[in-house]
Amino acid sequence: MTTISEELLASLKDNGADFFASVPCKLLGDMINLLGADDSISYIPVAREEEGLGVCAGAFLGGKTPVLVMQNTGLGTIVTSLYSLGLFYNLPITMIVSHRGSPGEKIGTQIPMGRASRPLMELMGIPTFNFSDGADVAKVGRLVSHAKAAQKPVVGLLDFDFWGKG
Repeated sequence: MTTISEELLASLKDNGADFFASVPCKLLGDMINLLGADDSISYIPVAREEEGLGVCAGAFLGGKTPVLVMQNTGLGTIVTSLYSLGLFYNLPITMIVSHRGSPGEKIGTQIPMGRASRPLMELMGIPTFNFSDGADVAKVGRLVSHAKAAQKPVVGLLDFDFWGKG
């Protein structure tokens, strides 16, 4: 039996993703472990979201199809980089984002940014989609194609329920 993280990685790869960068996140831990063990992709763990965006930008310019895996609290720190790099240069970077602060969250300090994440991205003009059901893993994978068509970063917010942790 495959895990939701295995299905998600397979779906992203099936849709053309071949380069991944990640910032540590407890909800994404299984996914991040899979990235590190997968020899069929390029993978770079990074310490900060802006670094991840820059690495993904370079990968795109080098002919790769990048995905940035991160926690939604980092959306607040990445705003300037998204504007001045991702949006300005029309970089189709798929952002797979754990949605801390969504229903099921046990840490109160995560909730304000959880509420602000989608409106913040929409204010910036970044297509943003919420997923709360692990059965939607194929839809999440299609965000890779959507980013290419939109020629801009695209965000998939994966709620606690997506992972079965809500």
